[in-house]
Amino acid sequence: MEKLEEYRSKYNSSWIKLHPVHQLFKPNAYREEEGKLEALEEIYDYAQSNGFPITFHTGTSIFPGARIKYGDPIFLDDVAVDFPRLKIVMAHGGRPFWMEEAFFLLRRHKNIYLDIAGIPPKKLLEYFPRFREIYDRSLFGSDWISPGIKSIKDNVDQFMSLQIEDNIKEMVLYKNYFKIVKF
Repeated sequence: MEKLEEYRSKYNSSWIKLHPVHQLFKPNAYREEEGKLEALEEIYDYAQSNGFPITFHTGTSIFPGARIKYGDPIFLDDVAVDFPRLKIVMAHGGRPFWMEEAFFLLRRHKNIYLDIAGIPPKKLLEYFPRFREIYDRSLFGSDWISPGIKSIKDNVDQFMSLQIEDNIKEMVLYKNYFKIVKF
């Protein structure tokens, strides 16, 4: 955890991103039955103790070397149970295979948040038809957008054109961010 402490003190970092589909691990691999990758438990403990959110890439990746099986959000269930104060950000909502799992996890665990980066705004309500039930833990743009996205501005414009209430848009675009970031 020396490196994490160095990044926190030297660079004022306060957020961790893990990319299981490229780092080739299950987010719950710290558990004995999953292989006992002890460093993960240390990272989660550190993040939980210091109020750092951790973003996990979920879903597919088109980049070389990706192993899609590691993008299944179900592995975050153990993490949310074992680290109940850890703020878990599920990037991309498991798109395109695991949106129902992602939705279930969001409803089950109050410490899991959804980042909708990488979900085409025009598809958001199709992928998450009950989005109004999870908007209070949904974020726009805390993770990288997907290939093929013209621009962040274009994504925001598309999101703003969705048939959802303005207060929901405000929460997703910026207010929810302040719920999870420690200043």
